[in-house]
Amino acid sequence: MAHVAISSDFLTAFSQIPRAQQKKVREFLTRFQINPTAASIHYEPLHDTRDDRVRTVRIDLDYRAVVLHPQKGDVFLLAWVDHHDEAMKWARNKVFQINPNTGSLQVWDTQIVQANAPVSAPAKSLEDYGPYESLPDSDLLRTGLPAALLPAVRALRNADALDTLQPFLPTEAYEALYWIGHLGYSVDQALAEITVRPTSTQIDPDDLETALDHPDSRRRFVVVKTADDLVEMLNAPLEKWRIFLHPTQASLVQKNLNGPARVLGGAGTGKTVVAMHRARYLAKQVFNATTDRILFTTYTKNLATNIRTNLASLCGPEIERIEVVHLHSWAAGFLNSQGIKIDVATRAEVEDCWRNAFSAIGTGEWTEDFFRNEWERVVQAQSINRQTEYLVAPRTGQTSRLTRPQRAQVWQVFDEYKHEMSTLGKVEWIDLIRQTRLFLAQKPSMLPYRAVIVDETQDWTPEDLRLIRRLVPEGTNDLFLVGDAHQRIYGRPVVLGQCGINIRGRSYKLRINYRTTDEIRTWSLRVLTQQSVDDLDGGIDSTQGYMSLLSGEPPIVKECKTLVEEQSYLVERIKTLSKDAALETICLVARTNRQLVEDYLPAVNQASIPGVLLQADVPEQSEKGVRLATMHRVKGLEFAHVLMAGMNDGLMPLESARSDSEDMTCADSELQERCLFHVAATRARDTLSISCYGTPSRFINERPSS
Repeated sequence: MAHVAISSDFLTAFSQIPRAQQKKVREFLTRFQINPTAASIHYEPLHDTRDDRVRTVRIDLDYRAVVLHPQKGDVFLLAWVDHHDEAMKWARNKVFQINPNTGSLQVWDTQIVQANAPVSAPAKSLEDYGPYESLPDSDLLRTGLPAALLPAVRALRNADALDTLQPFLPTEAYEALYWIGHLGYSVDQALAEITVRPTSTQIDPDDLETALDHPDSRRRFVVVKTADDLVEMLNAPLEKWRIFLHPTQASLVQKNLNGPARVLGGAGTGKTVVAMHRARYLAKQVFNATTDRILFTTYTKNLATNIRTNLASLCGPEIERIEVVHLHSWAAGFLNSQGIKIDVATRAEVEDCWRNAFSAIGTGEWTEDFFRNEWERVVQAQSINRQTEYLVAPRTGQTSRLTRPQRAQVWQVFDEYKHEMSTLGKVEWIDLIRQTRLFLAQKPSMLPYRAVIVDETQDWTPEDLRLIRRLVPEGTNDLFLVGDAHQRIYGRPVVLGQCGINIRGRSYKLRINYRTTDEIRTWSLRVLTQQSVDDLDGGIDSTQGYMSLLSGEPPIVKECKTLVEEQSYLVERIKTLSKDAALETICLVARTNRQLVEDYLPAVNQASIPGVLLQADVPEQSEKGVRLATMHRVKGLEFAHVLMAGMNDGLMPLESARSDSEDMTCADSELQERCLFHVAATRARDTLSISCYGTPSRFINERPSS
């Protein structure tokens, strides 16, 4: 039986042709998948092509698909689809080759690479040698570099010049050469970062079926197994995350783990994608009994809704055994199912209780901020219920020292606050989480979950993580946690090991950004360059080796004198972008909801531009219009174009988010604001615009110290 494979490039090309032709392509592919050798399919050779296996097939009078027609075997590869002349032009100089050193199937353009190869004089001294010139051919070829491209790579005078060849190199070769040239890795170190090489030295240059099963091939080709698979691909041709995974991602998805695992990765590296594929893999291949359940939990309700929608499009019947829910919602629902009713106080009710406590007892020599900080970071973090416990509790990280008599005074306020909450019959969310954990400790085997997948781990509290540890028995493939402390916009650093989650020997990192251009990635990281960021388990994380595969426009910074001037700029910028992009792919982001409601949404509406304010209960897939969202709300989303507005001094960082009660609190608040700025900037795929009026935020023009 013949097999049909589709390239990532084919899906990109399909998404760009007119809808009338898309319908005809669908009809053709249905017939082609059933029998690619049928007499009705006329393969037309290209007489001036670089690869004599390349054929075109007719879609209609004007459109052609480009197919790799095997000389032996029964695999047919759909590589491109386009108007007749453009399809011929695309195919003419393409070479389809099973790399003799790696075994992966590669496609590269000889003419374009030769035309873009840098030209330079022979090196005359050691300083003149380029980063790849001294490497033996055998080492360069091990990266997956086609032999014909050796001269072009050797001609590069510095590592930055590699970017001129990046669009024309096989992705695995570019990645390895990047680590070698930019970070000084050896070839072996670079290969360990990107993929698993074949164990067999026998590579058949004509065996397409084996080549397509190679990890590097699967990042750009997929074998179509069923008609339903084909329909799903064509219905969402640009949602490639559902189909193509980087070898390091695929390895994590399918890895058999003897206990909890942590996966770190910068913005755009596909952590959530890996987590979703992991949930699907476990449900289909590992815990696939009808009674087995997988729990997927994340930090906010909105993120849980997004993931639930995406998992539904990724999965088949196994989705019925994957539960996606925000952890606080899960805990409240679980206790309620056990006949335990707990009312969680609203933010306004919490504020009232603190206000009443301060009024009744007074604050003495301390500020109100001090009490709130001490309550959260010492009392609640350690589950302290009595004064005697507080008198001897460690206060690690709190910079002010307290004597025992002072602690006794502080506890009077805490006791009054607890009394106020009790009078209302309310608790804080952390109390609900703690009570759920303690309930499960009494009945450890009552839950059906075989594995728990945790997204946005950096934002969880220690109490949240202790509950997560209770949700599933310890064992193989039990916990899979993904996160990035550079994106922590809630909470404070946690240590997984102190929450009962032992990840020793099971820590992994994703380094390749698939969403954001290198220009946006580099700019957005400046705000965190001099910051010490944790690795979720007591160590320090690093962005070394973090890279983007995309290039684009550098971010635009617009400093305006007045709000009116900024509003005019934003309206014109949106109009310009909307000429080539749907309004739904544009998002205006601000620090506060007040800015959006009072400053920016009215300006957008007055310009007759429909705008949708994304709030907690408004999905981003709602009605048409440019999106407006706070920097917190935009977490977990992505847009083709992002406009960060109102980035003024006093608003970014937000002065009211800072606290002067303790030096450590000030540092934490500053870092959290920097992370928030970084998160908002990295929501952009193609363009990023930053604007302000009056005095700009220091984050905008800040330069890392050397």
